[in-house]
Amino acid sequence: MNHTILQSTLREMRTLAGDARSWITLTIIALLVGMIGPFGSFDLPLHIRLPYWAAVVVVTAIIGTATASFFELLLGTRLPPVPRALVAGSIAGLPVVACVIGVNQLAFGWSFPTREAASLTLYCIAISAAVTVLSAVFTPREAPTALADATPALLSRMPLHQRGRLLHLAVADHYVEVSTDRGTALLLLRLSDAMRETAQIAGLQVHRSHWVALDAVRGCVRENGKLLLELETGKRVPVSRSYTDAVKAAGLTL
Repeated sequence: MNHTILQSTLREMRTLAGDARSWITLTIIALLVGMIGPFGSFDLPLHIRLPYWAAVVVVTAIIGTATASFFELLLGTRLPPVPRALVAGSIAGLPVVACVIGVNQLAFGWSFPTREAASLTLYCIAISAAVTVLSAVFTPREAPTALADATPALLSRMPLHQRGRLLHLAVADHYVEVSTDRGTALLLLRLSDAMRETAQIAGLQVHRSHWVALDAVRGCVRENGKLLLELETGKRVPVSRSYTDAVKAAGLTL
C-alpha cells in the first residue's frame, strides 16, 4: 500500500472530521432518513429507527468518503475529475454495502438473501458514485497528485483543498503555519525542514520564524523603525536585522 496516499487520505479525513458543516450535514440527513423510514424501516419504533439510521449514515459516510478519497488519490491525474470521481465513488460503494449489512446484522440479526444483497450492492454503488461525482462538481479541487512529483513537496502534507500557490511559512510553537492562496494549515515540523520542501519555489527566509515566497510580496513598510514585508494577503511579516541584506539583495525593499 502506498503510504503517501494513505497519509494524504488520513489528513483529508481529519480535516473533514474537524469541519462542523460535515457533522451538521450528516445530522440533518440522519434525522430526515430516520423520520421517513425508507426500505421498510418505518415499521420500527421511532426511538430505534433514529439511532439505527444515524449509525448507518455516519458509518457509511466515513467509510465511503475515506475509500473514495483514497482511490481518487490513487488515480491521480490519470482521469479527469468527474470520471475519476465516478470510478472512485463506485469502488467506495462496495465497503458501504458491507457496512450496511454489518450494521443490520449487529442491530437486528438480519441477513440478506442473495437477491436482496445484489440489489443493495447496486443501490449503494449508484448512491456512492453519485455523491462523489456531485462533490467533485460542486467543490472542485486540484487533481490529486500524491503519486506525482509535487512541487513543492511541502504541499503534499496539507489537506487537498488547501493546496495552492505557496505564500508564507511561520513558526507557531512546535508547528509551522503554512499559508497558500487556498488556506492555512499547521504542520508538525521544523521551519528548516519546511523550507527544504519548498522545492523550486523562489523564496527567502526573512526572520528566524518566517519564510516568504518572493512573488507573494507586494511591498515593504517601516513601523517604529522595523522593516516589514507586506504580502498579497495584507499580512505583514517582520524582517530581522540579520536577514536585511538578503532581503535588499532580493529587491524586496524600497
